[in-house]
Amino acid sequence: MKRFSGLLNICMIIMALSLTGCGAPGVDISDEDVKKVADYSSDIVSQHNDKSDSRLVDLSTVKRKYREQLDLEIKRQNFRALEQAALQAESESGSEGSDSGSGEYVEPDISLAEAIGTTDFDIYYTDHEVSKSYPSSGSVSADDVYMGMTAAAGDTLLIMHINISNTEGLDRECDIIDLRPTFRVKINGENHTVQQTILPDDLSKFEGTIPAYSSADAVLISEVTEETAADIQSLSLIVRSADSRPEYKLE
Repeated sequence: MKRFSGLLNICMIIMALSLTGCGAPGVDISDEDVKKVADYSSDIVSQHNDKSDSRLVDLSTVKRKYREQLDLEIKRQNFRALEQAALQAESESGSEGSDSGSGEYVEPDISLAEAIGTTDFDIYYTDHEVSKSYPSSGSVSADDVYMGMTAAAGDTLLIMHINISNTEGLDRECDIIDLRPTFRVKINGENHTVQQTILPDDLSKFEGTIPAYSSADAVLISEVTEETAADIQSLSLIVRSADSRPEYKLE
């Protein structure tokens, strides 16, 4: 402590001498300025004192943390902008099979199963539900282990049920996951993202054996605002591939 006080006194003496050189007129400073100088000098000295915590922060640390926060925010904004631009581009250009030049819906010339990439199964939409979570708590037992989804505040989940049917007399492996289809859902003419999940019944990730003359239920889930889900006038599914983007009217 004595060393710290001594260093502080030395700094104050040096500053005083620098302000009142030989033959130079004195410089008047206020009491408040004197206190600021003393505080700053104390912090500078304490940076070299292992037993004292300085109030000054290392400038390089501040700059590094600022750059990290700035980079993170820029990445978030770019992701949101790219996603919005993709949705907007799809809305403006329309999808193959639905754009007749007059704005009227035109039924695609290939089935939903063919658009996804398979001819071994019949795939068709059955119905939809709206829920804050999926699966719902009442649809699984306490012993089941599953990966669920929960909508953010103000949003809800639009869950579209899709039937995968094996119409042949032999058991068949259904590996839609290898086909890597991607989807968009159009609600009241506006495109929305279909969530990528690891749910075992997610249509885009579905894989498993479907027995002869049997079917399996799969889902596609989109998180939308509660306001949007409360007033669904029209519902369509867009299958995206490198070659086409057919649109299938669901409701």
